Amino acid sequence: MQHVKLARDRRKRKSRIKAAVFLLAILSIFIGIVLSVKDNAKTDPLAVSSDEVQYKPLNETQDTQTNSEFKDIQANENLTENSQSAEPDTANTEKSNSDEATSYDDDLQGKDDEVEQVNLDEKDEFADLPEDAKNAVNDLLDIADQAIRIKDQFSYTVVKGDTLKDVLEQSGLEDETSKTLIAAYPELKNLKAGQQFYWILDKDGELEYLNWLVSEKEERIYERTAEGKFKRQILQKKSVWKKEVLKGQIKGSFSSSLKAQGLNSKQIAQLGSALQWQISMKKLKQGDKFAVLVSREYLDNKLTGQGNVEAIHISSGGKSYYAIQSSNGRYYNRQGETLGKGFARYPMQRQARVSSPFNPARRHPVTGRIRPHNGVDFSMAIGTPVIAPADGVVEKVAYQANGAGRYIMIRHGREYQTVYMHLSRPLVRAGQSVKRGERIALSGNTGRSTGPHLHYEFHINGRPVNPLTVKLPGTSSQMSTAERKQFLIKAKEAERKLKI
Repeated sequence: MQHVKLARDRRKRKSRIKAAVFLLAILSIFIGIVLSVKDNAKTDPLAVSSDEVQYKPLNETQDTQTNSEFKDIQANENLTENSQSAEPDTANTEKSNSDEATSYDDDLQGKDDEVEQVNLDEKDEFADLPEDAKNAVNDLLDIADQAIRIKDQFSYTVVKGDTLKDVLEQSGLEDETSKTLIAAYPELKNLKAGQQFYWILDKDGELEYLNWLVSEKEERIYERTAEGKFKRQILQKKSVWKKEVLKGQIKGSFSSSLKAQGLNSKQIAQLGSALQWQISMKKLKQGDKFAVLVSREYLDNKLTGQGNVEAIHISSGGKSYYAIQSSNGRYYNRQGETLGKGFARYPMQRQARVSSPFNPARRHPVTGRIRPHNGVDFSMAIGTPVIAPADGVVEKVAYQANGAGRYIMIRHGREYQTVYMHLSRPLVRAGQSVKRGERIALSGNTGRSTGPHLHYEFHINGRPVNPLTVKLPGTSSQMSTAERKQFLIKAKEAERKLKI
């Protein structure tokens, strides 16, 4: 009996401890929300511009100096080719070596000494919560592991001309991964427009799982084994696909409004990519209407999660925006005009010599450790104009004395970012819109650099890819005459179904 009594006491104590932990978690969430509201209420009015763009304050000890520098930048926006005579940084003049101009500390992980930045991402419903509150939520829901993995999940719809390399490059994977898969499974060489891929990277950034929706009746899954090879599973499906029109209004964020209509994260990402060149999701307002034409898979009258968004119509501010998928897998407006913006291959007016190539496995010459070179270094004289390779919005203008030097980050649509480092002078401000071919900076030798050069990076979905080999957005997007006729018939039918 004594043993039974002791066991019962232990269970009671354990229950009380669980209850206490639960109450503390709930309390921390409540406190976090209150603190977040207070923090938002204290927004520095001087940090908000007249167009409601909020800027991150510069380092307090350098405010005066930096503000005067940015005024100088504005005064020099109309510089001509005489800009190339700009004087080099005296600290780096003696060690300049244009033949091997490069650096090993340009991964932007260091602290910015000066920064001007705007947030161009969609607002996360939990973004304003303190970290402790976020952790408490994750602990209570027991999804911390899933939350971490979500950022390493990717989906993509194949467009005409895509290879497996083009698909996997959306997550920053190098060509070696696609070569390994194709060597084992040659069918992956024969991709068709409209097919869908979904894949997951492991904690080391390597491909762990790949799902290929070959057709409505066949799915292939490739999983990495403990030996580093891939095993394949082929699923013959007995499901039913249905075309449906989903209509709704914006309530909360665009993503949450689409989820309320039954779309999952893969289909929402597909829509975001289709619309990224037409309208910013952040500019949609409460009450704006939308209609989506989607083809979805059902098994035993239950959604499986597989689906394809064929068209969408958004009504906002008295204007209508359409994105309609063609048989080539790309999206166009009602007139068959491409929605993807074209990119130039090089961010300069004249091609320059590559002094250090893109290399994820580069070793530091002193430490011997792997220090990935996430961009391409172009050797060029200080003061050479740097241009925007595509339309975009300047996301960040900053300075790192012991790293990237003066650098600029530009967002192009939803998925693409470009970065320019070791500049002598930026010619744009954070929040400013730029056009393809517009001057954005003058090259330099600032930060940790072995000689005058431009370090240029191209990011897709937040991951660096090789700027010289990546398949650029907007290329080969024109339809043939036959394709266009077929598309216009489909567009008229989609417009009829998507009336709001």
